[in-house]
Amino acid sequence: MATLHSERNWKIKNYPDDHAPPHFHVQTPDGESLVQIEGLVVLGKGAETKALKAALLWARVHTTDLWRVWNEQNRRN
Repeated sequence: MATLHSERNWKIKNYPDDHAPPHFHVQTPDGESLVQIEGLVVLGKGAETKALKAALLWARVHTTDLWRVWNEQNRRN
C-alpha cells in the first residue's frame, strides 16, 4: 500500500494488485471512498464529503502521479 498524499483528516492511497478499474482510495476517519482515476469518478462513497472534495481537487492536479503509481503497483505478469 502506498500513501500518495495525506492532509489533516484524509489520505489518498493505492493498493498493489488491486481490482479494476484503475482507482485510488480516499480514507477519512469516517470512512473510505473509491475514485476511478479516469475522469475522477467516485465509485463508492464513505469518506466525509468535505474531505472527499479536497482529495478530488488534489487528484485533478496529480492525475499523472496517480496513473504512474497505479501502473507500478498493478503490473500483470
